[in-house]
Amino acid sequence: MTQASISSGNQTTRFQKDVKRQYVRGCPFGSFVGNDENSIIQTNQNLKKISLPLIGEVGGPGVEGSTQLSGSEVALSNYAQTMQPTYFRQGVLIDNEENEKAEFDLFSEARPALMNWQMELVRDQIIQALGAVEASGVYYNYGGSSGAFGSTAASAGNMDTWNTNNQDRILYGKAKSNNTSGNHTTSLGTIDTTNDKMTAAMVSLLKRMAGLANPLIRPYMLKNGTPWYVLFLGSLSFRDLKTDSTIAQANREARPRNVADNPIFSDGDLVYDGVIIKEVRDIDNFIDGTVAASAPYSGVWGAGATGDSLATSGASSSRVGVGFLCGAQALGWVRGRNASFALRKEDDYGHLNGVGISMKHDIKKTFYNNKQHGMVTSFHSAAADA
Repeated sequence: MTQASISSGNQTTRFQKDVKRQYVRGCPFGSFVGNDENSIIQTNQNLKKISLPLIGEVGGPGVEGSTQLSGSEVALSNYAQTMQPTYFRQGVLIDNEENEKAEFDLFSEARPALMNWQMELVRDQIIQALGAVEASGVYYNYGGSSGAFGSTAASAGNMDTWNTNNQDRILYGKAKSNNTSGNHTTSLGTIDTTNDKMTAAMVSLLKRMAGLANPLIRPYMLKNGTPWYVLFLGSLSFRDLKTDSTIAQANREARPRNVADNPIFSDGDLVYDGVIIKEVRDIDNFIDGTVAASAPYSGVWGAGATGDSLATSGASSSRVGVGFLCGAQALGWVRGRNASFALRKEDDYGHLNGVGISMKHDIKKTFYNNKQHGMVTSFHSAAADA
C-alpha cells in the first residue's frame, strides 16, 4: 500500500493563507480594524508613501432667505497624516543535524512561531501608536526609538507642546483642572494614588470630552447604528475600574446574571455609559517592563522614556497608568504588503532549512492640525499590585 503525503510546497501555501488571515485579526485590536472612516484603526493598502486625508467640517453661518450665496462660500479645510510603509522581517534557520535530534519537526514549528511574532509586533506597534505625541508637525513616540517609520522618542519639551495643542483631549486624573497648559510634567504630578484611580465617573468624563472636543471625536458606529467609544486600558487600570462601586453595581444589576456573560464571574469587557472598556494587558509592559534591546517596546514609557516616565511621574513619584478613549479614525495603518512566508534559497546542498516572514506597513496615531484626531488620552493612578 502506498500512502499519500502532503508536499512541503502545499504546506507552505496553507501557512500563507493562515498568516494572511491572522495578520489583522490576531491581536486584541483586530475587531476594530477596517478600511472605512468608521473604523478605529483605518487601513489603507499602498506600497509607497501615502497620506490619509481628513476633510474638516464646514463652518460659518451660511445665508438665509433671499441672501445671495455666491461670494459667501467658505473654504473646505483638509489635512493629511503622512505614512511610510516599511518592511519588517524575521526568520529562523535550522540545519538537518539539529532538526533530526528533536522528537518534533523544528522546521514545521517555526512557521506558527513566526506567525505569533508578527501578531505580537503589530500589537506592540499599535500600542506604541496609541501613546504617540506630535510637536511642531513632527511625530514622536512617547518613549523608545521603535515605532512608526522615522519616529524617535519624545523629549519633555515635545510632550509639553503636545499638551498645549490637545487641551481638550487629555485628562489628568479625575478632573480637567489638573491639566496645566503647556506643562505635561506638572500635570502628571497632580495625579495621586487616592483620588485619581480609574472610575466610572472618569469614563463618563472622557466620553463627554470626546463629544465636546473641537473638532469633536466621532464615535465608533456599530452595524446597527449605535454609537460607541472604546477605551483601551492596561490590566492595573482595568483592575481599579472593575472594583469601582458604580461599575460593580452596573455589572451586578444590569448585566446578564449568568456566569458566562457577566464580568463579575468571567473575564471580559466592561460596558458603561456608551463606552466599551477593553483590557489590553501589554500596555503595562510599556510602563513596567525592563528595557532591553531584544524587547524594543518593553519599558519604553517607563524607565526607557526620554521625557516623563509613567513609572514615577505621579504625585510622590507614584506610578501613572494610561488609557485611550478612541472614536473613529484614531489610528492609521497603511499596509504595503501583507505578511507572507518565504523559504531560504541558500541551502548548503540541502542541509540548511530556513523560513522567514515579511510584511510592509506603517502604523500611526492620526494627527491633523497638531491635534490627535480620534482619541482622548487619560492619565490616572494605577499602582502596581502589592
